Amino acid sequence: MNRVLNRRRLGAHARRLIATCLTAAAAANISACAKAENATPADVAMQFYVTLELSGVRDLPEPRAAMAIEPYLTPELATQLRTAYDQRIAKRRAAGATSPLADRGSFPPGEGNPFSSLFEGHSSYGAKATIMRGDTALVPIGFANTDQKPPVQWSDTLVLIKQVKPQNSWRITDIRYGTNWEFGYQGSLTQVLRTMLAP
Repeated sequence: MNRVLNRRRLGAHARRLIATCLTAAAAANISACAKAENATPADVAMQFYVTLELSGVRDLPEPRAAMAIEPYLTPELATQLRTAYDQRIAKRRAAGATSPLADRGSFPPGEGNPFSSLFEGHSSYGAKATIMRGDTALVPIGFANTDQKPPVQWSDTLVLIKQVKPQNSWRITDIRYGTNWEFGYQGSLTQVLRTMLAP
């Protein structure tokens, strides 16, 4: 089933779901909200993007937002994101920036939302048919940004792997960008993060 969400019209069910997740995270039980035994890879992918929307993530996630999305990520990817954020803040402070949001364009990544190809992010998204490869699931996500003139559409692919703990749960290990725009991310999220973390 192709499920499409518009960030301006998140349903009450989605809001309740994410509120439960954020409460669980605040209680340090961050695995609870992505632990549903019957959650499919597409379910996890959509919950992840809803959580990003409700957390207001438009760049590398700040600590509170990172805590909210970590139940959907492998530990390795979560660590990479936290380290990239910490390094960026350290560089800004060393350069005299007075807040984490100051001089946003002067430090990597600086281009915007790393969770989809387009720097400016998206206005709607929906999961397409999942491709299974053993214990790896590929979930294509169709995006649109109607704020762009003209509007643009594209697809990125979430790579999820099955985890033993929590039992038979799915976690995002990478995002493969689906475009080759000059002003967009290319390759994959882990490649971008490795570039950020390079000495």
